Amino acid sequence: MTTIKGIDVSHWQGAINWGKVAKDGVKFVFIKATEGTSYFKLSYFKDNVPKALAAGLKVGAYHYAKFATVTEAKAEAAYFLGSIRSFGLNYPAVLDLEENKKGANKKILTDAAFAFLEAIEDAGHTAMLYTGKSFLENHLDESRLKKYALWIARYNSTLGRSADIWQHSDSGKINGISTKVDLNVAYRDFTDTENTIKPPNTSNPSNNTATTYIVKKGDTLSLIAKKYNTTVKALVSLNGIKNPDKINIGLKLKVNGPVSTTNINKMYHTVKGGDTVSALVEKYGCSTSQIKTWNSLKNIDKIYVGQKLRVK
Repeated sequence: MTTIKGIDVSHWQGAINWGKVAKDGVKFVFIKATEGTSYFKLSYFKDNVPKALAAGLKVGAYHYAKFATVTEAKAEAAYFLGSIRSFGLNYPAVLDLEENKKGANKKILTDAAFAFLEAIEDAGHTAMLYTGKSFLENHLDESRLKKYALWIARYNSTLGRSADIWQHSDSGKINGISTKVDLNVAYRDFTDTENTIKPPNTSNPSNNTATTYIVKKGDTLSLIAKKYNTTVKALVSLNGIKNPDKINIGLKLKVNGPVSTTNINKMYHTVKGGDTVSALVEKYGCSTSQIKTWNSLKNIDKIYVGQKLRVK
């Protein structure tokens, strides 16, 4: 099985030479963004994301959870999403859930995790859960979280279970980083194109009244509904779904209506040195207001190298 080499970092890693990191074979990095509903080192995330992107790495963000209830989880998710919104992340947004100091029972903690991951997904990110193998199997109801990508920490010679990413060491050495660093291998390449729902082949007239979509890992009914310009309620009714929060990988869904070309034909531009919004407007034929709205930009004169902007 082909694996992809990656790392994850926080302010504990200090200054990083991202060019050297990339030359050492690292393909992706997750950078800590937030913790709870405040984080005194958020500046570390903001400083390093553009540099890692500029070095050619895939970059995701993670949030260290402190919650024990759904209400707390939603508040933490809002803080996390607000903190990462203006950066051109091209790898998953991650819930790091590895403690239960408030003693929440399995159902309540799973409810809270689900609420957080759902918020990430609704914001348009690929949602991922990071946790330890033992914590997942003993403190969470894994069956309710299976639709989300999974990143497991286990410092052993083998992972011993299925996962999308395995954090196999917390004491690795990587060129460009002076401290020990967490090492990971990914069994799946989380690129935008991989997770894009492609339009079905409608050349056969019999397919025009109802198309079929096969559920993949990471899919939700809300995501599918948006891509096919329909509603969750319509998908539930058409397919006789009893619980809209539980759709199994491989399930064939009937989908009414054509694919939403608005979502399919989106185009993104990764900001390079010297880029301006006005230059992007001229290059891609869009308007300044469109770029500002699509990317939730507060100030169009402030865009960053490595930032991923929607331009169509």
